Amino acid sequence: MSSLIDLIFFSEKRKNILVMLANGPKDIDEIKESLTVKACAVMPQIKKLKDMDIIEQSGNIYKLSDLGEVIVEKMLPLTSLLNVFDGNKDYWSKHDRAPIPRHLIKKLDMLGQCTLEEPDLDHLFEFPNLLRESLHKSKVLKSFYSYFCPECPTIQATCAKNGAEVHLILDEKVYNRLKNDFEDEYNILLENKVSLYIYSGDVRPSSFMVADDFMLLKLFGKEGEFDHRKIMSFTPGALEWGDELAQYYIEHSEKIN
Repeated sequence: MSSLIDLIFFSEKRKNILVMLANGPKDIDEIKESLTVKACAVMPQIKKLKDMDIIEQSGNIYKLSDLGEVIVEKMLPLTSLLNVFDGNKDYWSKHDRAPIPRHLIKKLDMLGQCTLEEPDLDHLFEFPNLLRESLHKSKVLKSFYSYFCPECPTIQATCAKNGAEVHLILDEKVYNRLKNDFEDEYNILLENKVSLYIYSGDVRPSSFMVADDFMLLKLFGKEGEFDHRKIMSFTPGALEWGDELAQYYIEHSEKIN
């Protein structure tokens, strides 16, 4: 068993060949082009997979064997899950994951390739510029804040004025500050029928946002400390996962308008 695990996971080329063949048989030219390698680099890897009867060859065409299909079917979710943690394992291990409901912990592989966004000291509370245009074009926006973000009122009001369906979930103290200190933005939210919710639970993330093209998640540290860094993902699976997370907190909040 260990030799099979080594065969698959200890070579990025072999793993990529299997992932590619999961989409159907390929000839050697398609494999080379997809992996951007020469035949001399990929043929030894193909031979090892053939020797273990994971792939089969018919002429110049390669495909997964019946055993290979079973292996890859089980391998893909694990590969996706490892991509979630790749480069971000310290963030996930040192932050409080309790606010993520259990059924979504089991679906973390849906996030796919994640990026850790770390703002510099001059832009700690500012929304990432690379996402701003995409945000303002979003048709649906779901956000959660358990702390007051200075840009939050303007972001939500702008998206609402642009015609987006906006759902905003807030801690009660954050909601009260929005209502009392940002009257103009608050009125825009009401005028544009933004759905406002107050979340009163003790277990909560720092914040999250789900738009049409991206998902952002910020967690507190395990001791409750605030961290400006956030996880970003742009995969369709991450958007679906983020939507489920937002729906969970909507269902556990009180709608106030």
